Amino acid sequence: MINSTALLEDLQSEVTKLEDDLRTRCDAEQKVDAPLKARWDEARARSRTALTYKAWREEELTNVAVAWVLACVFVRFLEDNGLVDTLHLAGPDATGLGRARDQHELFFREHPHFTEREYLEHVFTSTAALPSMAEFFDRRHNPLWSVGPTGDAAAAMVNFWRRADPETGRPVHDFTDPEWNTRFLGDLYQDLSA
Repeated sequence: MINSTALLEDLQSEVTKLEDDLRTRCDAEQKVDAPLKARWDEARARSRTALTYKAWREEELTNVAVAWVLACVFVRFLEDNGLVDTLHLAGPDATGLGRARDQHELFFREHPHFTEREYLEHVFTSTAALPSMAEFFDRRHNPLWSVGPTGDAAAAMVNFWRRADPETGRPVHDFTDPEWNTRFLGDLYQDLSA
């Protein structure tokens, strides 16, 4: 079952790490920052913002970080509740973790020059292809597609989801819910993007 308090605490830390990574990546790579700058220019031209670029970008990067984290939460919810056949991040138990690791290894055998960022993008694209999932992962509206973390930060995120309890071998965060109640996602979005 979902432990909302522990999950929120852990995810707030993950969002902060992603924000830092995204900011550093934008500062270091002009081609990554340029699309954001173009959107800010357009927003300024249409009088939709009076913020400086740096202040506007900070808000955008928070939205992007939250979107990446929530996308992973959603995938984990589907995995833990048996709503998908292919496990990419973890699954509800040690067997699920093993299946996800196998899938991960297969992806990198087929794409040896990719990073964990491309792996997670693959996971999100695959999930978007499922019935009723396209809207959640819509490339036009979901901010996760506007900028991605470095490969190292994406690897840390994958490892975060695969952390296991040493006594049980089960993932630290369990999303199993016989009711399939996704209300917690709305609460998480609200609390993560204060």
